[in-house]
Amino acid sequence: MRVCFRVRVSVGVVAFALMSGCAHLHAPKLSSVWPWKKAEASATDELRAKAESGDAASQYALGFSLLYGEGMPRNSSEALAWLRKSGDGGYLKAQSALGLLFLKGLTDVPKNETEAVRWMEKAAQQGNVVAQSSLGALFLAKDSSVRDPEAGVVWLKRAAGAGDVTAQLALGLMYHKGYVVAQNDEESVRWYRKAAEQGHVDGQTQLGIAYYRGKGIAQSFAEAHRLFLLAVDQGDAFAMSNLGVMAGRGEDMPKDEAQAVVWFRKAAERGNDDGQSNLGTAYYRGCGVAQDYAEALKWFKMAAEQGHAMSQFRLGYMYALGQGVAADAAKAEEWIGRSAKQGNPLALKWLQEHAK
Repeated sequence: MRVCFRVRVSVGVVAFALMSGCAHLHAPKLSSVWPWKKAEASATDELRAKAESGDAASQYALGFSLLYGEGMPRNSSEALAWLRKSGDGGYLKAQSALGLLFLKGLTDVPKNETEAVRWMEKAAQQGNVVAQSSLGALFLAKDSSVRDPEAGVVWLKRAAGAGDVTAQLALGLMYHKGYVVAQNDEESVRWYRKAAEQGHVDGQTQLGIAYYRGKGIAQSFAEAHRLFLLAVDQGDAFAMSNLGVMAGRGEDMPKDEAQAVVWFRKAAERGNDDGQSNLGTAYYRGCGVAQDYAEALKWFKMAAEQGHAMSQFRLGYMYALGQGVAADAAKAEEWIGRSAKQGNPLALKWLQEHAK
């Protein structure tokens, strides 16, 4: 049976964007509680008095009010002093806020990863899941000044075990790729399943791919189909492309190459490089659509410009043969060379043969 298409893992699942759920700090809005200036002054005095008496919650509120100029003149140095007092007193919100503040930085508060770790560890040890996940990401980041992969995995596992879906997806990808941890398909599936069971679209797609390939779990086209449909309902373009593959091969559904093209087009028009590559392949080979080299070239180029290695090779190959475009040896070598740099075996073989 001729196979025209392929399923590919979405490696952009994580990229370790683990701090995405904690991007904003919000100051208490004193002005919404005390709308008149006299009342504001009275409330501010009361807040300051409580903070000076050692009340950690008031120290936190005063620190944020000073940091953002809510109800009082902005003063970042005094704000940090109060937030630190609150955090040192064990106030979880202050610890989490200071960790994020030093991780992200403000105009007059420089980023400081060492300080960020200090405060996030305090919050993480109190069970704060966002701090655990963020701490894990910071320790794992390749450009981090405090990089500690072993500690990063420990904190990610704590966050994932507590239900943090981003940490679950990160662990799924790490075990799938063997990044930092030993490669383990079963562990990868375990974490993807936890994310999928929470309804996360990337978890559904990745678990579907595992079922499709039979990696870390018994192969089941039916389960893959079900999970891809769930992800498609949430607009996931990778799942659309993968459903196209299954339709084109007749896996858990009647073989229908025309329907495969419909799915590929949906994914491709959403900017998905795998959908663009599969749609280009359909046009190149005439699978489910009339053969059209010009259309194939167009979609391969879109995917190639996004870094899709196979499309880079196919685009270069078409330039080499003059298919759908005037033959251009320089462009052929350029695109096939890009593909080869990503380790594509077809590109490496082509370059080796033509070097001779």
